[in-house]
Amino acid sequence: MYLDPEEEKMLDGEYGEAIAMAMKTVLRVAEALKAERLVRVKNAHISGISYKNIGDEGLQFLEELAAKGGRVSVPSSMNPAGLDLAQWRNMGVDKGYFEKQMRIINALAALGIKPTLTCTPYLYEDISYGDHLAWSESNAVLYANSIIGARSNRDGGPLALFEAIVGRAPLAGLHVESNRRPELVIDFTSVSKEVEEQNMYSVAGLLVGALTGNRVPLVRGLKLSKERLDYIKLFLAAVGATGGTGLVLIEGTSPENYPASGVDTIKVDFKMLRETLDNYSGADEGAIVLGCPHLSLDEIMDIISRLPENGTATRKIFLYTSREVYEALSAYMPRLREKNVYVFADTCMVVSPLNIYAGKEVITDSGKAAFYLKAQGYKVKLVSRQKAIEMAFT
Repeated sequence: MYLDPEEEKMLDGEYGEAIAMAMKTVLRVAEALKAERLVRVKNAHISGISYKNIGDEGLQFLEELAAKGGRVSVPSSMNPAGLDLAQWRNMGVDKGYFEKQMRIINALAALGIKPTLTCTPYLYEDISYGDHLAWSESNAVLYANSIIGARSNRDGGPLALFEAIVGRAPLAGLHVESNRRPELVIDFTSVSKEVEEQNMYSVAGLLVGALTGNRVPLVRGLKLSKERLDYIKLFLAAVGATGGTGLVLIEGTSPENYPASGVDTIKVDFKMLRETLDNYSGADEGAIVLGCPHLSLDEIMDIISRLPENGTATRKIFLYTSREVYEALSAYMPRLREKNVYVFADTCMVVSPLNIYAGKEVITDSGKAAFYLKAQGYKVKLVSRQKAIEMAFT
């Protein structure tokens, strides 16, 4: 594999032990992927940072890496943690868990990673068409590739961290244009009206992920425009939950337009959508959980506008967002609490101790959350966002 002079120095340890270790790891992956060289990345996003996910071993690894002088060489951000840093007591989190989670965040910060604690870096980072990235959050990778036209593989958290340190990724997978062409077509034309009217974009995403696997699909017939960021986020996050692809070419929306000749076409009918949805019909009671991926400020303002003027929700509604958005909502918090609506930052329903503060039955509009919470043993009902709000006030 070709290495430039600077990369050779990294590998030889001239820039320190941590950089040499990171470069060796990136090169092993590059060799496994048969990459001819590395490519410089503009930005990195690190997932898998909650103590719930990485435990004591992950904590020790990050602290040791920081102690060895590891530092990222490109702007880098981090995924949600396992709790709200300010409201962790309200989540029923014990002090020991909180302290270990903070050690993880502090270690990452010592490595130079911004403590953004959100799964939607595409809302905050300066990312453009053609930029090479080292991102490891599935919904973020799918958004960057599919909507912006950036280039990132679905890297694991540790690999994205090592790529952030050396500022490079293997020139393989979705970093290579020839690998970004459609390998099958999924056609929603016959059910386009039903998907739009019933807001079944999460369901459509779950189905696309399951049908696609690791291939790159071209999706036709879905009315997904950049003006409906909420639909796009829910759709792509669901794709990432049930499938391994990092790119969905959405006809009329994605900036890349490649021919799809000579590939198989799957025509989606309503039965396929209904069978997918039926997998997530296990809860009629329980709290409402919205914000997977994290809600933008516009999305939360839209939710607030949908709340009835009078009355209080009969079940708790939990909204999850970034710290930046949370702070912008300070004037609305008293009214929201009166409505039985609670906003958490820094975390989400999937990686926080949801069973403690919300119970084991939940209702959500997120196909991704439904998929992972069901796998964790929760009873989950997947509905549209509007339906979830209506259920809370009936």
